[in-house]
Amino acid sequence: MNLASIISKSAARDPRHVALKLDGLELSYAQLDEATMRLAGSLGRRGVASGDRVGIMLPNLPYFAVCYYSVLRAGGVVVPVNVLLKRSEVAFQLRDSGAKLLFAWEGFAHEAEAGARNAGTECVLVAPGKFEQSLAAVGPRRDPVDGEPGDTAVILYTSGTTGTPKGAELTHRSLLRNCEIVWEAFDLGAGAVTLGALPLFHSFGQTCALNATIAGGGTLTLIPRFDPGKALEVIQRDRVNLFEGVPTMYAAMLHHPERERFDTSTLTLCISGGSAMPVELLRRFEDAFACKVLEGYGLSETSPVASFNPGARSARS
Repeated sequence: MNLASIISKSAARDPRHVALKLDGLELSYAQLDEATMRLAGSLGRRGVASGDRVGIMLPNLPYFAVCYYSVLRAGGVVVPVNVLLKRSEVAFQLRDSGAKLLFAWEGFAHEAEAGARNAGTECVLVAPGKFEQSLAAVGPRRDPVDGEPGDTAVILYTSGTTGTPKGAELTHRSLLRNCEIVWEAFDLGAGAVTLGALPLFHSFGQTCALNATIAGGGTLTLIPRFDPGKALEVIQRDRVNLFEGVPTMYAAMLHHPERERFDTSTLTLCISGGSAMPVELLRRFEDAFACKVLEGYGLSETSPVASFNPGARSARS
């Protein structure tokens, strides 16, 4: 059992279908599958073996998905790192998890490299062009490492609001079951276009947007950093039908001064989490966008879905 198998399965169904999109950049399932196989091969050459921890400190870019699934394919354990962390916080998570390697975006090099150095972790900077060139010279690892369902796949660190952050260990089985539940409940088939505005280093964006969309064979269109105007633009341009976000995102989109000039008619379902959404905001958003908003509850330890409102029932009063 390996979470990375969801890519190969979707690629086998429709290799040319767009898996990831970032403005004018599109990555098909075949391309995503090939890239993860090559990076998994590179990780093997670097000495990453089953159970080894690898940090990923990347924004919402296709590179995140490539690194994420490559680590899993190689049998490693992904340690997502918040891109806003300072070097001491980066060092703590790398040291605490025992991370052997850190993939970091070149724009965060200052804090990432310093944190990795303090933790004794090798840091690999991800830069456009150079990253692709490095993959081209590596032989692919075609078959994911087959592990046990209870093997750890991802270590998510809690916010640490009442103490030192703790790493929640999530298994391949729990993550697979989570994304299956999400794509079945929200009908995330090959025709689904999900707005990837939630940070992928967080469990909400990682499971409900990335993993669930890839498992269903849909398209995830990414926004590196949330902006309500950009979100509305992408919904119109890419004909997004599923938006997932926290209540502040909904409020920002609803109150955007130019909201009405965007065609958001393809948006049919929205999922809110992170905190309770005020009833008035929920109703006003549903009226303005002519879509359904469902609320969910979860936490890092549950990968993260614990419960959500079923679509067939009316919203709370």
